[in-house]
This record gives sequence, C-alpha cells and structure tokens, in this order.
Amino acid sequence: MRLKTLKGKITLITVTFTLTLAILVATFSFFLFRSFALQSQISSTEFNLQFIGAKARESMVAIDSLVRWSTTNAQVLAYLETDGIQNALVTYERVKEEVMNNLAQSYVSRIIITDINHTKLIHTGLSMSDSKPVTVTNVQQVLPLSYTQNAGWSLIGEDPFLLKDEQVLPIRRVINRSSSPEVTGQLYLAVSASLILDLIKDYTLSEDSSLYLTIGDNFYEIRDNHFTLIQTPQPVKQDFDTAGEQTTVNSVRIGGEKHLLVTCPTGFQDISLSQSLPLAKVRFERTLYFSLLVIILIVVLLFGSLLTLLLNRLFNRPIAKIQEKVKAIAHSDFSSDPSIEWDDELGDIGKGINDLALRIDSLLERRIADEKKKQDLEYRMLQSQINPHFLYNTLNSIKWMATLQQATGIAEMTTSLSRLMKNVSKADEPIISLEAELALLDDYFVIQKYRYGGTLILQTAIDAKFLSLGIPRFTLQPLVENAIFHGIEPKGGAGTVLLQAYEENDQAITLIIKDDGVGMDEKTIEEVFSTSSSPAKGMFREIGIRNVAKRIEYTYGPEYGLSIESEVGSYTKAIIRLPKLTKEGRPWQPN
Repeated sequence: MRLKTLKGKITLITVTFTLTLAILVATFSFFLFRSFALQSQISSTEFNLQFIGAKARESMVAIDSLVRWSTTNAQVLAYLETDGIQNALVTYERVKEEVMNNLAQSYVSRIIITDINHTKLIHTGLSMSDSKPVTVTNVQQVLPLSYTQNAGWSLIGEDPFLLKDEQVLPIRRVINRSSSPEVTGQLYLAVSASLILDLIKDYTLSEDSSLYLTIGDNFYEIRDNHFTLIQTPQPVKQDFDTAGEQTTVNSVRIGGEKHLLVTCPTGFQDISLSQSLPLAKVRFERTLYFSLLVIILIVVLLFGSLLTLLLNRLFNRPIAKIQEKVKAIAHSDFSSDPSIEWDDELGDIGKGINDLALRIDSLLERRIADEKKKQDLEYRMLQSQINPHFLYNTLNSIKWMATLQQATGIAEMTTSLSRLMKNVSKADEPIISLEAELALLDDYFVIQKYRYGGTLILQTAIDAKFLSLGIPRFTLQPLVENAIFHGIEPKGGAGTVLLQAYEENDQAITLIIKDDGVGMDEKTIEEVFSTSSSPAKGMFREIGIRNVAKRIEYTYGPEYGLSIESEVGSYTKAIIRLPKLTKEGRPWQPN
C-alpha cells in the first residue's frame, strides 16, 4: 500500500489518530478517576467541617460576648469594688439574667466572679445542681489568688467542682476598669465540651477516619464523646485544591499509617476542626482499572481498523471514477456520465460535475448577457444623474415666477422641495451633521405645514452644542413623517412635534422626537419594527422606521439604535441613541 495514494493516507491517518486517541483517553481517564475519587472525598469532608465550624463559631462568639460583658459591666465592677454585700443579690440576678439571655446559655456550665481577695463570690450556671459547693475558700482551685493573667480557648480540661465526668473549656479573665491597670476581680467560665460534641453526634465517619479539634497549640482527638490530647501530626506535603482559602489538606502519619488531614478553621481565634482520611480507603484497585483500560484500548483499535477498511471501500472506487471524469472535462468532453452519480456525498459531487459540464455553454451566454445588463445599468445611472439637475432648474424657475407674482407660499414650498431633492440625490454622504439633518427636516416640515394649513407645529429644543454630532442621513424625517401621518393626522391634523437632545453618558447622546398624537399600543409598536415599509402616503417610501433603526445599528453597533415609547391617546416618543462622534468619525466635543 503506497502512502502517496489517498487510500494509504486515509489508512495511516485513521490508525494513527485512533491509536493516539485511545492512549490519550486511557491515560487521561486513569489520572482523572484517581484525582476525582480523592478530591470528591476532600470536598465532602471540607463542606461538613465548614458547616460544623460555622455552627460552633456562633456559640463561641456568644460566649465571648458574655465574658466581655462580665468583665466590663459597671454593676459587676461596683459590686467588686464596694464594701459590704448590699448589692450581692442584685448583681447575682443580673449576671444570671445575662447568662440565660445568651444564645449559647445551654453550654455555660459554670461562671464564677470574685474579687481579688476572694471575699465576694457570684456563682451561677447550668451545672450547679451537679456540682460541689463553691466557696471563697475552695474557689482557689480554679482562680488562684496570684492569678492575674487572661487565658481561655486554649485547652480542654476537667472542672474540679463537677460531680460527674464532663470535659469543659475553661476561660479565665482578670477584671479591671479600662482606665486603671489595677486588678479588681477574677472571672472563671467553664464552657461545656458539648458545644462541639453536640454538633458531631450525628456526624458519619468511616471506620478508619477520626475527627480532631485544634485549640491553640493543643491537638485533641474526638472519639466516643471525649477529647483526648495527642501529639500534633507533622505534615508531609500539601497538594490539593480546596473550596475555602484557609482550608488545608496535608499528608500526615497518624498511628503509623498515612492519612490525609483536612483542616478547616472555625473562624474563631485559633480553633479549627480536622478529619483524617486514610489513603488506603481512597485509593482504588489499580490492577482492575488497568485491565479495564487495556480492554478499552483493544476495542478502540479494532474499531479503528474496521473504520479504515470501510473508508477505503467507500472512497477509493468513487474517487477514481471522479478523477477520470475530471480528466475528460479537461479534454473538452462535456458529456454527462451517470456512473458517478451515487446516493451519497460523493454522488452529489459527481452530479455537480455532470451539471457543470452540461452548463458551461449556458454560463458563457449568461456572462455575455450580464455584461449587456451592466452596460444598460450604467446608462440608466447616467440618466438618473441628468434628471435631478433638470428638476432643480425647473423648481428654481417656478420659485422665481412665484416670487414675481408675490405668491410667497409657493416660493417657500418650491425652495424647500428643491433643497429636499438635492439632499435626496447626495447618496455618497451617508453620515451628516445634526445641523444638516435638521435643515433637511425644516425643508420637509415647511411642505407639510402648508399642506395642513399651518395647524402643525415643529418645536426644536436642541442646544447648539449638539449640531456638530454625526447622524445617518434621513434619520429624523421618517420619524417626524410617522408622527404626522399616524399620530397627529388621525386626531384632526393639528398637533405639535417636539425635538430634544441630551447627553446620556460619556459614550452616548439621546435624541427624542415626541408628538401629542393618538399614540400606539405595544402590539402596534412591535408591528412598526417588524416591517421596513413606510406609510403609503409618505415622501420617502423606502425609508421606514425599521430601516432607520437598522441603519443606526449597522453603522454604530447593537448598543445604539431606535426605540419607541407611547401612551394611547396621549403621546408617542421616538428615542434615538447615537455615539458621541462627528460625521467624520472623530470624537464629538461640545461647541
């Protein structure tokens, strides 16, 4: 099989492409599946930890606000600083009320407030019924007299006053006024470990996975509703994508086995939650997967071989026949060959070749006819250039005759019509200044004013600075014509058309044409934009409203164009949005 033939090239390309595709698909599928299996577990774990962390953070923030209140409240400070116990009961009730109103009150196991000498004591919380009595003597077990530092949210320990085995997060604070560094009292708050445990009691873990809590420098394993302090595992590497910016995934060794440790901060101080994922459970059976890839590779190669045989059979014979016919046409044989007209795409090519061969003579005759038509069109164009000049001269003669006979209305209408015809013939300048467009509109309106006996009014409230703005020729006239024929005329022929302009933003200027005619409903507005036809009695029948909108859009882009607002029986407003450009295409600047 020669590689220079089409058959050889198809075979080589098909086999090479199929083999390359099979290898790429197999390789990509292997790495994608392995990565997806691991990333799926990481993402699921990360979401669960973030959810628990967010819930825990709400309670921690609430408890932290209770601590701040207890150490800064004026009533508490007054009680600690004054002699006697007159305010003891009132202060106790106030502290108890604050605890009960706290969002995390169910986790406030115990709160103790005492003065620096332990002569005064306030003690409340949810664990008082399961607690040993707390007195000014034994309170030193949690608040030594020498204690003058703040500590908390850094470890998990035991409350010495509890009769049952329950872990707490102890928080200790000194109490002093902000204006004085002198210590006034001490605070001890035991936060029940249930704050975390309640959130994970329904948490589903695989057999070899564990949950961990990091508080400050301490690393605790959470198992069987209990926190056990263990050594912080050292990360080996981190190379995984996570949803949270602060979430980390590290490869660590726990209990002699390799795990992935997914860690999500709670967002409160240095407290974070972690879960271990054993790599042995995440990995899939490679041998089985490689066997599957080999099967896929074999199937794809077989498919490629069958495809090669089929392509050779479908293309080799038909292409050879087409080559023969093309050579015959090259030797001036234009006869039809039905044997190359198969019922497929190559047959369509064969039919096209036969059709081409049979129609060469007619195409040559057609070309000659086209040349004759071209010459005829050029002659008609010359005629169309002569006719406007004849019209201008005739209209000028009528104008002067009317002036001599003191028919000023006829003279004014003739002058306006003459200038209007000149503007129509200037098709080589599609973009003109707004000043020129308004002049054209004035000429048109003079004719309409005489036609309606002076009942039409055109008000132009456009600042002179906008006159240098570029606008497509014959933009305003069709809109004013539509306002007269479809807005003002149906209500009796008397009305006003108002022109306005303003700067919309740094890129666009808006022109508004408003009439006080009969208005249009939404269906009529849609019909106006769905057809390019103009009013039957309009002056320029080929320039409809849709034509105006499309010309603006084609000239400046889809962000510019024409829209219509209307209220039936009240008004119609045509809104034109144009870019800040002059007729030469330069940036427009106010005069």
